[in-house]
Amino acid sequence: MDNNFTVIKGSADIENSNRIMRTIALHDCWKRQYHNAIYKAMSNNKGKQIADYPQDDLMKIALAGIKYINSVREIRRENARVGTDYVQTLEESKATFDLVDAIFTVMGYIKLKNLVITFPITKDFDGHKWESKDYFYTMEVLSKLDWDKPIGRDKIFDFLWDYENDDLRNVCVDYMCAMSAISRSQTGKGIAEQWCDDMGIPTYTEDRETGIMKNNQTGDIIKPKKVSHIHIVK
Repeated sequence: MDNNFTVIKGSADIENSNRIMRTIALHDCWKRQYHNAIYKAMSNNKGKQIADYPQDDLMKIALAGIKYINSVREIRRENARVGTDYVQTLEESKATFDLVDAIFTVMGYIKLKNLVITFPITKDFDGHKWESKDYFYTMEVLSKLDWDKPIGRDKIFDFLWDYENDDLRNVCVDYMCAMSAISRSQTGKGIAEQWCDDMGIPTYTEDRETGIMKNNQTGDIIKPKKVSHIHIVK
């Protein structure tokens, strides 16, 4: 009897490995594309202000930049899948904030009609069913704006809250998370915590080992009662 065995990787392992490699490759590709777009735009428009750059150059920078940031998000997601518990450092949060802020500046100079071409509105049409924003909601917002004018840097963030596009929404979330991390380092509280304090809404910190919760405003300790009819399913 032959006692030699050949170890064959399961299809699930191969699929996971291929997905991770694709994620890394896309990250490298979009990072390179973003830096190339900036270099070419600056080389072709020497002496000009960003506001005077051709729309095509601004659109390329914005698209590559947004895709680059989302590729970083995908790498974090893969890390979570394999069990890597990585917490972004303050320096990384500041770098994310600066990067998104720079891209938002560029987007502020793009005419609305070109912004829609660069970042198509997500084709979700059932917002009325879920009471959420959808394609029709976004179009209603856009109908009140001048499509031949830029949104403006000071208005771009508020505008994106009403704009249905998955890539842009994810970047807005990353932007706010980075902003919150910076705020916490300076004041001891994130944006959501500060807002709750201002609104008089209590927040709690839970000790996962004991289940004890502490009211962050009053310091009161709460021991949640066990509910017999609820069971944790693993």
